[in-house]
Amino acid sequence: MFGLDVWTEETLPFLRGANAAATGRRLDVSLRDGGIEALEWPETAELISDERLPGGEVNFRIEADAEAGYLIWGPHYGASLLSADAQFLRGALGRGGIDSWQRLLIAQALPFAAVLRGLEVLHASAVVAEPGAVAFLGPSGAGKTSLALALCRRGASFLADDVLAIEAGREFLVGHPGAAIAGVDHLEADSLIGSGQLSQESVLAVNSRERVVRIPEAAAPAALAALFFVDRRADGPARPRFEPAADAQMLLAATFNLVLAAPQRLRTLLDVCAQACLGRVERVVVGPGVDATELGAAVEARLRGAA
Repeated sequence: MFGLDVWTEETLPFLRGANAAATGRRLDVSLRDGGIEALEWPETAELISDERLPGGEVNFRIEADAEAGYLIWGPHYGASLLSADAQFLRGALGRGGIDSWQRLLIAQALPFAAVLRGLEVLHASAVVAEPGAVAFLGPSGAGKTSLALALCRRGASFLADDVLAIEAGREFLVGHPGAAIAGVDHLEADSLIGSGQLSQESVLAVNSRERVVRIPEAAAPAALAALFFVDRRADGPARPRFEPAADAQMLLAATFNLVLAAPQRLRTLLDVCAQACLGRVERVVVGPGVDATELGAAVEARLRGAA
């Protein structure tokens, strides 16, 4: 997943169902007892990212040490200590237990490891449809996950939720499957369960914001065919409007990792963005009344050349 071959002897339900072919980029994952202290992280490490909750409490932080690697942790989530070469990851649980640790592993640690191994990561959900991998970018709340699930109901295969790992090839970009899970808000989850499109058994975890559900995913990487920026506006049109995404900064800013800025990593980001611009990159502007089902139908028609 995320272009990595994740190996572990731990029982981690959030990682089940990921069937992507081997990439040769192995990452060994293990858990340690005793909390973050058991990871023996140096106190002299440099703080490189600090995200806090509205009340000022640490949500999660990223620290770096030239020899020890990178520590991604939060009091609720626990910690993931990633070696500098992203070949080993040692974890320790926080007060939220194993589910919360797995959530941070998938949402932050594995995408971080993918960048260290030479891939790029975009803040995007994605599916595999008739032309190839189709990615949906945009800010949190734009409806990326809902749009991906709507296209899956129309026959597409789920590829990734929230983070898409991209590998630059000689002729095209390749989108790698993420974990076979998605974070679905409660109202949509209720709707999907009520319509029979989602079973209660597929719900792996529940928090105040969403339910983590298992989604059958694409079994193999796919060539990137299109990128759509979902631009949801209060004054947006009643029907989806597609237009060229002419601002190159939109694509550069779509990276999921704003922390790692080594020259080689920045070259990879620029190369991926330049190669993506050779294909279909569009903005889809929608108003508040356009739901995921309608938007999914419009995107499908666009891909088929009917819109």
